[in-house]
Amino acid sequence: MRPVNRAVQAQRNPPREVQRNRHPLLLRVVGIVAFLMFGFGGYLTQWLTNPAAFPIKKIAVEGEFNHMTSEHVQAVVLNAVDGGFFNVNVAAVRSRILDEPWVLDAAVRRVWPDTIRVSIHEQTAVARWGEHALLNRFADIFVPESSPKSSRLAVLDGPIGSESEMLSRYFEIQKRLDHIGLRVTRMKLSERRAWVVEIKDGATLVLGRHAVDERLDRFSEAFDDLLKGRWTSVALVDLRYTNGFAIREKPAAADNG
Repeated sequence: MRPVNRAVQAQRNPPREVQRNRHPLLLRVVGIVAFLMFGFGGYLTQWLTNPAAFPIKKIAVEGEFNHMTSEHVQAVVLNAVDGGFFNVNVAAVRSRILDEPWVLDAAVRRVWPDTIRVSIHEQTAVARWGEHALLNRFADIFVPESSPKSSRLAVLDGPIGSESEMLSRYFEIQKRLDHIGLRVTRMKLSERRAWVVEIKDGATLVLGRHAVDERLDRFSEAFDDLLKGRWTSVALVDLRYTNGFAIREKPAAADNG
């Protein structure tokens, strides 16, 4: 049997430990590069998120304004901005804008390198809610510091939670009364769900709780023949009857009659 040269065999098959450590310099270089890259990444992140690095210098406002001004919106945004371009909280800025009573909706975005652009949709009041609040077309209540005093806005008075029902009923009633030239100035809904409508020039329609549409139709059909010529002297029309209605005249008109 031929003897084995163990020295030669060891040279041909070096231990695994020796193979793993053949390039220690390369491993050190890779480690140093990784460390530098990690450190540079942290520095870059810190620099980009520093408010002083990319400060917001311009606030651009878009929208059609009837009750607000672009200068007011700019001031609101400026007070809400906290940070530079990369770390400004756009959602927080939008939330602050939506706190303004006359703002229905808003979009906020960043524009490189130093601008915040804001697009505003203003509220449109379609009716008053009580003496101090307003309703938009979605029956949402909003309370501005100063509300328009336009006599074109009817006043709706009802229980909290009935805003949508009252607004829908108001549009229906006004549409029926448009045909005979009357305009609603105030509409009330009691806790017992009874409806009362005040008309421009002072007359009041008592509609009650039931068959509101039928009662209004009966009133509209009889208006031209029975009421139009004496309408300025009418104080109240009680429509809570099956086949007719009762009229109460204003005191002065009644005395003169």
